Amino acid sequence: MDRPDLSPSSHDPLGVLVGFDGSRHATAALHWGAAAAQRRGTTLSVVAAFTAPMLITGHVDAAGGSVGVDAARRATEQVLQLARDTLDGAGFTSESLPTRFFTVNEDATGALARLSENADLIVIGRRGHGRFWSRVLGSVSAALPAHAQCPTVIVGASDEDVEDITRVTEDTRPVTVGVDTSPTARKAALAAADEAIAAGVPLRVVLVLPSFTGPPSTYTDAAAQLETQSKDAAQRGLDAELNWIREQRPEVELQGTIMRGVPAEAMIEASGSSQLTVVGSRGRGGFASLLLGSVSRTTLSNAKGTIMVVPKDRKR
Repeated sequence: MDRPDLSPSSHDPLGVLVGFDGSRHATAALHWGAAAAQRRGTTLSVVAAFTAPMLITGHVDAAGGSVGVDAARRATEQVLQLARDTLDGAGFTSESLPTRFFTVNEDATGALARLSENADLIVIGRRGHGRFWSRVLGSVSAALPAHAQCPTVIVGASDEDVEDITRVTEDTRPVTVGVDTSPTARKAALAAADEAIAAGVPLRVVLVLPSFTGPPSTYTDAAAQLETQSKDAAQRGLDAELNWIREQRPEVELQGTIMRGVPAEAMIEASGSSQLTVVGSRGRGGFASLLLGSVSRTTLSNAKGTIMVVPKDRKR
């Protein structure tokens, strides 16, 4: 195989960046990222990270470190060859999709966060092999979406669904985004609109209305009035967001939906009928915690589809 490039320079445009370790979920992410890069007309960059194991002995062997790094790099190059073979088998040729392959000798999460400065999008799988993917999944809410300078896509699939994801078929399901009128949510809405336009599908805009906790049932008239006022206010807020998105992206087909309940649970439910569910890294009120801390881990663990997290300070 051709030797992959070492870590790209700080000025190399990376297009769609996929973290790959050879696992089934990483393969699903590779397919998703390749299709996304092809739709965008940009480069696909595939990166595999490695770290040489630390050997503790009774003496210092100056050559031992180099041997360990070389062995780890060779194993990582074999992983990238699998990525090449996978793309070839799926019909992504070098003529139809410019692709670059990189190895990085550093922690995978840190590498992806660093490389995000020159990427349009980062794509990772839900789970993978060993340290690479357990670190990414464990820190995806705390580290990668919080520090990445471009959107992060976590390709969601159960073990049984991976094969379905890797089949390149036309997906007519909508892209879904959660909004709450915050600036971060609006950045997420624009990113979601761009994905919907590229995929040629509608954008479903979801506003989550908290479960009604009105006065006791004996005050039925007052409770009904408060419920009506709450729904009316939510509809006005949703209409305002739809109008704003329409002004920014007039070509996108919009669908507005108000969902009742806990924001994380609502977005998990919506992910089951969406080809991509988009959220901001921070927002307003309950929605702000959707991808932070324990709520984010619950969302990612239970999502029924692919999730995109758009950073607060999105630069690309």
